[in-house]
Amino acid sequence: MRTKTAKIRGQAMSTKKKPETVRKDRKKQPDRSSVFEYQVNIVFDPRDGIYVARVPELENCHSHGDTPEQALTRAREAIELWIETARRRKMPVPEPVSRRKFSGRFVLRTSEDLHARLAQVAMGKGQSMNDLVVEILEERLRRVG
Repeated sequence: MRTKTAKIRGQAMSTKKKPETVRKDRKKQPDRSSVFEYQVNIVFDPRDGIYVARVPELENCHSHGDTPEQALTRAREAIELWIETARRRKMPVPEPVSRRKFSGRFVLRTSEDLHARLAQVAMGKGQSMNDLVVEILEERLRRVG
């Protein structure tokens, strides 16, 4: 039987990608109920014949199972372990994305050529460049799910 693994800064634990926002205020840090608020991505690994569950908000947090349900159950256990270990080591625990507030604004850097093309297309459509980019992003996100 395989066991779930985890690492925090090279030590046993389970998590993945570094979060953009980390709360240091202990009262606002995630509690046990937040285990259900972290995003879990489950994919089938045909090479090993298992379902792999990854938690992108927590660095190196992942697990697996023979079924998607088992992978999800184990991922929730891995999340709890990740949070407990981070707190014990006095490391910040990222707030789940589902709890974060977004302003609707972000800075985008692009090439001068792309910037010029966007401006030309927007002008041709009688739109602001912002409206055009929002339209393009919304359309693309609809296609990817």
